[in-house]
Amino acid sequence: MPPCPRCAGADIKQDGTVGATQRYRCHTCHRTFIARTGTPFAGHRWPQEVLVTAVRWYRRSRLLAADVCDLLAARGVAVSARTVLYGVQQFAPLLARAGRRAAGRPGVRRWCAETDVRVGGTWAYRYRALDAHGRVVDVLLRTHRDLASARACFVLAVYRRRRAPKEVITDQHPAAVRALRDAVSGATHTPCGRHRKSGPDTTPIARSHGPTQDRLRPMRGRQSLRTGQRLVAGVERARAVRPGHVATPAAPQDGGAGHHARARAAATTSLWRADGLHVAA
Repeated sequence: MPPCPRCAGADIKQDGTVGATQRYRCHTCHRTFIARTGTPFAGHRWPQEVLVTAVRWYRRSRLLAADVCDLLAARGVAVSARTVLYGVQQFAPLLARAGRRAAGRPGVRRWCAETDVRVGGTWAYRYRALDAHGRVVDVLLRTHRDLASARACFVLAVYRRRRAPKEVITDQHPAAVRALRDAVSGATHTPCGRHRKSGPDTTPIARSHGPTQDRLRPMRGRQSLRTGQRLVAGVERARAVRPGHVATPAAPQDGGAGHHARARAAATTSLWRADGLHVAA
């Protein structure tokens, strides 16, 4: 029996059903609850598996919201495109946060760069940090490419991942040089460009922009910086599952499983991580 989400009592008994869902009654606080009570999925019509699957499809694959509706309709679930977009905005940040907690520790050698993206009909800038293993450390959406944005990128990356870099490779933008000196004073900074004959360059992070940019281009829901940040963070974290950058229940991070096993594990990781989501998250 699950514990009571309100008083954490263990004296629980079954108390009928709500539709097809089992209902429980706590003999300590005398309240009833179901398995989704106390989670972000409480109060929604469809089960948690349907909601998380729809969000994963939209974040991971190049699908329109209408395409996700068609795939769900083929499985007996009738939702509208607006419902899919609403679910992405509500659950994608929570799943991205859970995936960030399940990701391994980032490396101390990192690449940082920014690229432009359309938000609300105007251009914004997507700051990304990448480590030596190709894992996305953090992503941040800003309206300007300036000193404050670069400093926020470095500070948030260290705060969210709890590890400061020892070497940072960026382009030669003056804001990046000063921001790194202010935010991570102990790191060695290597300003450079792309396709250098010797030494480090920004080619690894420049190449990694493409897949995410291709996914963001047809997506809706980027009418403001807040909604755009939710989409960008959700897409980046969803793409990190299959390569093994996020711990999965079936495939370890060492990559020992085969291609199909990793694909199946990636399909179940969102559901696995969603089981641990609570309202406090």
